[in-house]
Parts: sequence; C-alpha cells; structure tokens
Amino acid sequence: MDTLWILTEERPKSSVVSDIVKLYHRDFSGGVEPFDEKQVRIKPVFKSGIFQFRYIVEGISIRGVQDIIIKIVSGSSSFFDFLVFLQENEPSENQRGNLLMAVEETKTNDDESRNTAVYQRASKFVFIDAFYDHVKLYMLYNDELEAREYKRPSDTSIFGTNMLLTLNVEIVGKDTSRWFRKFDDIKDLIRFKSAMRMPPVGNTPINITQYEDRIEISGRLSKPLAAGNIGHDPNIGALSLISKGLRVLGWDKRIVITMHGVSQSYVDRTRGKNKFLYICKMLGIELEGIDIPDRVSLPENYWHYEKSSEKTASILLHMTGEYYGLRGIYQNHAGCERGYFKTIVNGLIALPKRDKYGEVLYIPDLILHDPKSNVIILVEGKKLSTLQDGIDEIKWYDSIEDEYIRPCYPGCSVYRCVSIFGGNRLTLPHPKVILYLSETGRVIINSTAPQCIKEAFRAEGVSL
Repeated sequence: MDTLWILTEERPKSSVVSDIVKLYHRDFSGGVEPFDEKQVRIKPVFKSGIFQFRYIVEGISIRGVQDIIIKIVSGSSSFFDFLVFLQENEPSENQRGNLLMAVEETKTNDDESRNTAVYQRASKFVFIDAFYDHVKLYMLYNDELEAREYKRPSDTSIFGTNMLLTLNVEIVGKDTSRWFRKFDDIKDLIRFKSAMRMPPVGNTPINITQYEDRIEISGRLSKPLAAGNIGHDPNIGALSLISKGLRVLGWDKRIVITMHGVSQSYVDRTRGKNKFLYICKMLGIELEGIDIPDRVSLPENYWHYEKSSEKTASILLHMTGEYYGLRGIYQNHAGCERGYFKTIVNGLIALPKRDKYGEVLYIPDLILHDPKSNVIILVEGKKLSTLQDGIDEIKWYDSIEDEYIRPCYPGCSVYRCVSIFGGNRLTLPHPKVILYLSETGRVIINSTAPQCIKEAFRAEGVSL
C-alpha cells in the first residue's frame, strides 16, 4: 500500500491534518468507507533513540493508505502550507508529478487584517503552476477565535475570495454561500472592483481599466522606503490574483501594470530573480515602461527538505511534548504562523508587540505547560551557529512572565531555555540548552530539564 505524504513548513496541528486527510478521502479515495477517525495524534518517529526527521499520524485509517507521514520542508518562494502526495516512497525534491493537493491554511480573519487574509497569500495560487499541473487547490480557514460570520466582510475580503473561487480554489471552513461567488465574466470582475471604496489619499489605488487591445491595472509594487524594488507583498498577491482571474475568464490580450513604482535598474540588477517577474512571464503581464528579461530565473525546485532551520529542533520539542501530555500554549517557530497565547482555561490572547511600558515585548518561539507539575517552559529556538543570540534573548523574558504567564498560570514555576539544531556534537553545547538536535538526528536532553521533558524523550528511546 502507498503512504500519504504531507509536506509542510508549519508545525503540524492535529486538527488541520485531520481536515486535510478528510479532504483527501472525499476527493481522491471516493469518499467511501472505510474511513476511521479516532483521536488524532502526531508522533515523532525515532529509531534506536535517533530522530528520523518525520512524524506519523495516529488515529486515522483509510483503505489503501498504509501510513500518513509528515515531513518538514521549506519552500523556495510563494510556497503553500501543505503539499499532499500519495506514493510508496517519500517525494523527491525535484519531483514534478504526483502532487494531489496544495493546501493554504490561515487562522487570520477579516477583523485582524484585510490584506493578510487574502492578498498576502494570493500569489501562491499562481506561482505553483510553474512546477505542478492539475493540482487541487484549497484555502483552509482554521480560525481559533469565535466565528463572526454574521458580520459582512470587507469589500477587499469579498473581492479576494471571489477571485479565488473564480480560480476554482475550494474554500474550506468558511461559509461562501452568503457573501461570496465566482465572477461571471470580465465585466463583472471590473464592475465589482470599481465599486469598492478608494484607499486613503496618497495610496495608489488598484484600478482595472479595459481597452480594446489591453487591460490596465494600476497598483504599486515598490515599497515607499525601497524605491524601485518589487516588495509590496499584498499588492504582489492582488495583482497576481487579478491577472490570473482575467486569463481564466478568457482575456487573451495584453495586461499592463501601471503606476507600479518599479525601476528598470532594479529589474536589471536582480536579473529576473523575483517571483512576481516570473508570474509576469507566466501570465503575459507587462510592467509599463519596464523591459522584463526574456529569461526570468525560477528556483530549481519548488521546495526542499528542511536541513538547516532552527525550527527543526523547536518543532520536535513541541510535538514530543504534546504527544506525551504537555500543552503547547504559544508558538512562533521560525517561518511558521504566529499563534495565540493560550490561558489555563483555553482562552486565547493575541500577544502585542509591546509591553505595558511601551517597550518591545520579547516573546519565545515556543511556550509549553505541564499541567501535572504546573511548569512553564519558555523556549528560544536557534541554530548551533546562533546559540549565543538565544542565550542573550532569554534574559529579556521578564515582561511576558509578569504580564501574561504568572497572571494566567498562578503558582507556576518557569524554566527559560534554548533549543538548538545543527552540527554533529556529542555533548550539550551550553547549560541553557534544553534540547540539542544534530544533523544526523541525535538528541541530547539537558539533565536539568523539567522532569516532563526527560520522561517524554526517554519514552522515545533517547538516552539521558
């Protein structure tokens, strides 16, 4: 039997993995029984105490699928949160076929950020076409906060979601029956965009104007303080999405981006190494007044297995701890989504950027809670090469302890530490390191670590 491989940049959550597997079952295995879902748990895979850089999903069984395996990867550019393959052997980095599903997962709602909710991620739904064909695309909403579906979304949210629907992206976890719909045709798309509220004075509006031989779309691609570059991510997403939508709706003539702020010197200097320039080549988009090189550089592969990031160790600590009964009450692993701070009664708090005195609020990459001993573990994830940075940063956790941890977890004891990935050391690199993970999978746990951590890794065969 084949294995279902789930590749992700994110710390895998059982609820999201469960949703993805349900979608696979519905769309690719006929949606017929047997499908058995019990308590879904994600277990790190060790062999003789050595971490195998993979996780296995427990509690789900599907006919024709032997195992569900998760591996941590990093994307080259504009990468989806989850890729799903069904095959016997693990996917290779240069593999161009056999990708079934690409899933983008977001917890951001319309109240938090109009741009982030749709536009920030939109270019992903275009860029993937350069690497894979005939992939089922999903936008999965996994809002942890109370749903607010009764409130009309912003026009920006409606327009962006309508564009995704026009591209045949399936929206999951968000009711699209009331406010959202596919655009009927190009005139319908332009009419809706024209009726939207204009941005504040001084901002370049995104306007769409149709002529007989071209469609012009105004939109700034250059950030104000970096004149000439292509770095305005929300607009990169919006312009990519609109242009792809126009092509899907049948427009086969010129598409010209105006008022973009991009300089020819920037395009020449980068030699085409820019995701939006490649999208321009894919969709036949022109930048007014700019000569885009005939050859625009594309990353060799869409993704690669993660072999260097600090999150490799911090995610392992997180997943092992949760598997053996600890609570992850905050996460911000490198390159992953920022979570909410979870109180002892499972209330959710969005941590601010500054403390009550107006100073920067230093926040760990991971916070674990052991309910049995009422120990809170604050973890800063680093690479071996940046170990000292982590040692310095954990000294600044007074504010988060005083303002959030101790009020929400009265009587707790706090353990500040660093997790480290990289190299091939045989000993712990510093007394403040709780977990060291080598490039070969060797794990070393600090003898002073809380008992709950030592017991969890001992259960996986790690020598302490």
